[in-house]
Amino acid sequence: MKLISKILSVVLLSAISHTATAIPFTFEGRSLGMGGVSVATADLATAAWANPAMLTNQRPTDDFSLLIGVGAMLRDDDDLITDIQDFQDADDRRKAAASGSAEALDAVLDMQAIIRGLEDKIIAPEVSGVAAMGIAFDSFAMAVSIRGDIIAAGAVENTSKNIGDVTNEDFNILNIEGVLATEIGVSFAKDFQIYKKKVSIGIKPKVVDLQVFTARESIINASTGFDNLSEEDTQFHLGTFTTFDLGFAVDLSDSFRLGLSLRNLINDKFDVKGQTLNFDTEATIGIAYRNRFLTVAMDYDLIENEPLLSNPTFDGLKTQYIAIGAEFNTFDIAQLRIGVSRNTAGSISDGAKDTALTAGIGFWLGFNLDIAATFRDNSIGGFVQTGFRF
Repeated sequence: MKLISKILSVVLLSAISHTATAIPFTFEGRSLGMGGVSVATADLATAAWANPAMLTNQRPTDDFSLLIGVGAMLRDDDDLITDIQDFQDADDRRKAAASGSAEALDAVLDMQAIIRGLEDKIIAPEVSGVAAMGIAFDSFAMAVSIRGDIIAAGAVENTSKNIGDVTNEDFNILNIEGVLATEIGVSFAKDFQIYKKKVSIGIKPKVVDLQVFTARESIINASTGFDNLSEEDTQFHLGTFTTFDLGFAVDLSDSFRLGLSLRNLINDKFDVKGQTLNFDTEATIGIAYRNRFLTVAMDYDLIENEPLLSNPTFDGLKTQYIAIGAEFNTFDIAQLRIGVSRNTAGSISDGAKDTALTAGIGFWLGFNLDIAATFRDNSIGGFVQTGFRF
């Protein structure tokens, strides 16, 4: 737990140092509870991130919405944290044993065996939240939103090849890289009648700011390291640029809707100490069935998404999700949500391919309260948000 708290503190402290210009945001609670589906199910409060075209698909009684939420996630698909803790436990046994004794040698051999199994293992903490205000007018709808993603990853590099280097602090380096991506956008949407079907089109111009932070420390003392890192050595402002999202939604019938979300249609590349960070285009298609009491939906990423990190060590975090979710509505007072998602990207670890289960619940108590959680082996996340609609 010391290691987990230290890694998360590096992420959080780097984010807090930038709160004058940015707030940490990413996914939102309703979609998380439904497995991550959102392209054909978003509403006035959440369409700004999911699909701007869905701004025109709010309930008839909703003309205004305000949403604020926070969340966090920790991905450790291949149990890297346990390996590092086992390595440190073995080092404690080595230190407690007499120098040159069989017990000390056994501990060093255990440490070297653990090092051999660390290749390609990655830990990825994330801190997140959302804030948006949506307004529906007679002829169009709009939303103002702010979002920031604090995405971090850690992997062990420069591993010791011989037993004499196992306790050398120049080897077995836990390298942590993180990106704080802040986005402020204004979304607009309008619907049309085409061949007697409602077709909605939305656009979201946005400004994105990117900042990178890094930290390095040998795993032999990673739970107490990182204390002497200077901001000049570990934080880099990559710049601010503009891009936009497009969204489409078609009501195939009274109950079925098809959606398409295209994000970051102007992409960019940034140099981080000789390595390239790509801010790429993303595309997701979704279909949903809905009635007064039930919504069922499926989303699929049409493009394999590279992680928003420059170090090629973290390529194992790339994603291409397929997600299925459902929401059971009780007279607009309470909603029960369940879902599953699976990462279908190529060249990722078996642990990263495990199916994630999600669940959530929503309440209308004069204000909205949504709580959601996701979990799979060695990975867990949660989100809570609140807001108003009328």
